[in-house]
Amino acid sequence: MKDIIQSHLTFSDESFRLLKSIAIEKNIEKNQILFYPNKPINRILFLKKGLLRGYKIIDGKDFTHHFFFENWFATDFTSFLKGTPNQIFIESIENSNYLEFNKKELTNLYNESPQIERLGRVIAEKAFLSTVEKLADMQLLNLNEKYDALVKRDPELFQRVPQKYIASYLGVSEQSLSRIKKKSIS
Repeated sequence: MKDIIQSHLTFSDESFRLLKSIAIEKNIEKNQILFYPNKPINRILFLKKGLLRGYKIIDGKDFTHHFFFENWFATDFTSFLKGTPNQIFIESIENSNYLEFNKKELTNLYNESPQIERLGRVIAEKAFLSTVEKLADMQLLNLNEKYDALVKRDPELFQRVPQKYIASYLGVSEQSLSRIKKKSIS
């Protein structure tokens, strides 16, 4: 985790020690739900190993909102930042290992360490940019272009995630995704 954080900002050994002091390491098996909707989220995870998926169920249909890969943070950022009820489920797609941080303890560290506060800003900025990028793709690209952009941005997604979740993320049926994949290969 330290190397990942340091690749984004200057982070001292003392700041890292403070951050680790409030972390709880946990493991979760594949297909387990970590966050349920309609409850405010007061924790953020640093995913050390594994893969998580954020999704909504609307009228019985599953809509994948986000994939969370190892070596970065995962939560429902809207709920975490605003204190409003969570809007998505977050589940493990693979057996996963993560560090869990309580919002209140993390906020207290923001007051102690400008570097940890800066880390909070960097996490929020990355979440924002990821959302803006996805929104732009969804609004401006046709389906084939969305698929190609996703392959370019997250090539490992296609080896690690069931096709039904990728189709849901792109807003298409599995059959449509299969056609796009075949067209892209040829």
